Amino acid sequence: MTTMRALVYDRYGPPEQVLRLEQMPRPLPGLGEVLVRVHAASVNSWDWDRLVGRPLGRIDAPFRPPFRILGGDIAGTVEAVAPDVITLKVGDAVFGDLTAGKWGGFADYVCAPVKTLARKPEALSFWHAAALPQAGLLAHEALKLRPGLGAGQRVLVVGAGGGAGLFAVQMARATGAAVTGVDRGPKGPAVLAHGADHFIDHQRDDFARSGARYDFIVDMVGSQTIFGYRRALAEGGALALVGGSLGRILQVVALGNRVGRAQSQRMGLAIYQPRTADLDHLAALATDGAITPVIDGVYPLDQGAAALRRIGGSDHIGKIIVEMTA
Repeated sequence: MTTMRALVYDRYGPPEQVLRLEQMPRPLPGLGEVLVRVHAASVNSWDWDRLVGRPLGRIDAPFRPPFRILGGDIAGTVEAVAPDVITLKVGDAVFGDLTAGKWGGFADYVCAPVKTLARKPEALSFWHAAALPQAGLLAHEALKLRPGLGAGQRVLVVGAGGGAGLFAVQMARATGAAVTGVDRGPKGPAVLAHGADHFIDHQRDDFARSGARYDFIVDMVGSQTIFGYRRALAEGGALALVGGSLGRILQVVALGNRVGRAQSQRMGLAIYQPRTADLDHLAALATDGAITPVIDGVYPLDQGAAALRRIGGSDHIGKIIVEMTA
């Protein structure tokens, strides 16, 4: 039987204690699926939440992981197709987001639903393609919460030095808006280099108490209470919350618009479902140079625990890649 390597875990905990590399049978695609030989996968904060068992990461599986193999973002080559698949063929280079299915990207091979994949443009490397899906789609969906964003408006991106944050900075800048990034001080040069006009070190300054007001805030980490967001938003401004603690997310969803009503402020949550059309749009932005995936580091699969530890420490700039080299 043909086998593959996979980075697996059976209980929640630190990567060094619960992750291990295993040989296992190569999967077979079911209806609507293709088998992808994974060339690169990227690491997201959701992988970390799932790994260590943070509340949002275990909300659907409180006692043990629902899937043994993490990894949502992949780029690779189609090795086999199910009989009903007509949109992809063996040999096609693809990329996509598996989080709507069974995950599994931290392995040499994975079965992926066709509807969560798109063709990888030849001009896009496997590393860069793997960096796009989750972070790029989150940034893309966040900006939809401020229709008509453009010149003369002020945008604040919190968590600007991470994968989704750097995409949001670039996308907001492309509209002509003035962009301020917020993150740890060492990430400032990268944030400024990728389109931000200003940078705030959150370990030194609290943007919600600075007196500055913004037309649009994109917060990747849930850094404020709804009252902090209200102080920082201009009249008629909007918040797109992308991540944060479960309590902070529930607060924004349940009470955000009510708290901001007097100043016509809107607060919402950026969510998405991976779709081929949206992935195609991200790929076009990347190949046209409108956005550039920033790679923090590349780790071989057998060093996957180090890749997860890197994102867990929150010191990364841009995206972390796991490469299958065997």
